[in-house]
Amino acid sequence: MITRRRLLGGAAALGAAAGTGVLGGCSGGPRDPNHLILWGVGGDQIPNQQKVLDGYLKTHPGVTIDARSVPSAVDGDATPVITAVRGGDAPDVWYMDRFTGAQYAAIGLLEPITPLIERYEEPGFTDGYLKFGLNELTYDNQLYGLPVGTDVRALYYNKTLLRNAGVDLDELDPKNGPPTLQRIFEISEKVTKKDGSGNYTQMGLIPWDAQGWGYTWSIGTGASYFDDRNCSMDLTAKPIVDAFGMLYDWGKEMGWSQVNAFTSSYQPLNAPPSQTVFLSERTAFTVQTSTTVFALAKYAPKLDYGYTYLPVFNEGDQPYTWSGGFSVVAPKGSQLNKNVWDLMKFYGGRPGQEIFMPATKSLPTLTSLFDYQPLADMKPFIDQLRYSTSRPPFPVSSLWWDALVQAHSAMEIGSQTAQSALEQAQARVAPQMEAYCPFRMPAGYGRTGA
Repeated sequence: MITRRRLLGGAAALGAAAGTGVLGGCSGGPRDPNHLILWGVGGDQIPNQQKVLDGYLKTHPGVTIDARSVPSAVDGDATPVITAVRGGDAPDVWYMDRFTGAQYAAIGLLEPITPLIERYEEPGFTDGYLKFGLNELTYDNQLYGLPVGTDVRALYYNKTLLRNAGVDLDELDPKNGPPTLQRIFEISEKVTKKDGSGNYTQMGLIPWDAQGWGYTWSIGTGASYFDDRNCSMDLTAKPIVDAFGMLYDWGKEMGWSQVNAFTSSYQPLNAPPSQTVFLSERTAFTVQTSTTVFALAKYAPKLDYGYTYLPVFNEGDQPYTWSGGFSVVAPKGSQLNKNVWDLMKFYGGRPGQEIFMPATKSLPTLTSLFDYQPLADMKPFIDQLRYSTSRPPFPVSSLWWDALVQAHSAMEIGSQTAQSALEQAQARVAPQMEAYCPFRMPAGYGRTGA
């Protein structure tokens, strides 16, 4: 999960790099075209990636791959790849968080792959990919990578805690559509417990916890963060203020200090991934990504849970969610030869996704894999992709997200109202975005659906 306070440094580093023109790169001398450098995944995902690379090498016996564990920083800090580009030691392929795609493209950190597609593929090559995944990797009408894996956000619930509170679980069955937020708060009242001193010992939904970002809820209020007509950003628009205001109002009602004392007790700062208020069965609900099923199986195999759509604000509202994920891109300095393209196409295409998605519990970005049998257990989440979109692919994405995170943090402690916090965010981001005008979102951005 993205750390709430780590993004500003990454955005500042990128701005400094762009301002001093350091992204042109230096020549490191000619490379062996049959030896590729991949900056890939880390940790327990390395064996899964190796299976993908083994599959590629079977069809490219003369190629060798130097796979280095240099995961893309989710906080927007591109210092390692900037340094590599400057030193002429950039990888040929990089497994990158695609949310930063437009930003990195805007400062010249990535190579467009549109020429590779035109050279090696038939027309319509990208038609089978999720549109929002491609949009995150599009800048100035050029595509900069292939989307590899995605997710959705959903409402998870603890069946045991809800049964003990007398809740009928049938009403949370996804076949009944999304519950309303008001109903989830009503259920939460039944679950919530305090000790003799008035301290919370059990709660229902903490709406700002985990993936309950102000941004997440703003998708449910119909927020739009950018106006193509006049190249403007408005973080103080009513749907955005309403979403963040819901968090503020809930914190005021429940008591900011009491809620934060509860989470600090059962989910302290920098706790291991196994120690959360939901996994320890202290909360009945949590908003999390589809990949959370991986953590549940690993850290809480006996927890009896279910999941459904995110709560809607009004009865009858359409389901909503948003998706993130990764990509394969070619940093400035990549050899951009046929071997490089074949690796990108294998990793980000059907062969690689057939291997990598089931192993990592990620959702495919190719619609042809939606009914792939090894992903059958993820089908309920795959079905939600029809309602999903991505975060806006801004050339100032890290700064924009950091500003929203700061506003979100203010809701968690009640230090500012939603209006005040978002006005502050607007003042930080809008002038930086104006520097890129004229700018337009990729065609079709914001439309949901697979």
